[in-house]
Amino acid sequence: MLRMKCANLILAVVWGAALAVNAIAAPLTIDFQQSKIQVAVSSTIDSFVGHLDKFESAIDCDPKDALPAKADVTFDFANLKTGNPDRDATMLGWLAYATNPMASFHLSGWKQTGTTNVASGRLTIHGVSKPVEMPTLVTHEGTKWEISGQVTLDYRDFNLPKIRKALVLTVDPKLVVTFRLVGQLSPSK
Repeated sequence: MLRMKCANLILAVVWGAALAVNAIAAPLTIDFQQSKIQVAVSSTIDSFVGHLDKFESAIDCDPKDALPAKADVTFDFANLKTGNPDRDATMLGWLAYATNPMASFHLSGWKQTGTTNVASGRLTIHGVSKPVEMPTLVTHEGTKWEISGQVTLDYRDFNLPKIRKALVLTVDPKLVVTFRLVGQLSPSK
């Protein structure tokens, strides 16, 4: 009888732990109408901001924690629009789009710098993966979450050549990426 009670107790603890693990983090469903990812580019003649029309994300959040537990964001460079179709086509050629069409970010952890949360992860562009740290503001109320931040990147770190045309136009290798992801936690299954 004692063995049976112990077995039932162990089973209850294991079952409870399994339920708790499933309840810890829930996927964040992104509201693409409120969310944005942008890239600001400075050049000697024509500075511009590229807007990402479409991207995919897998972000898991625990309502009891202040920061996402998991975040993966990927996009196809064909969905990065600058407002100038000729410039977009030139950008895809410069990126060697045929062999490297995708970019991705994978969150590996968080650290605190003063009062600022910093997302650490790996960013892959042009087939090159580099560590990156992004100061990030995360707020949530109930099931609504907002994750925003900004990071400056040097495209030469991803084996992309500096852009110069006709000895007049030079594109600054430092790009400013701004993001705002707004979403709702999906109900647990």
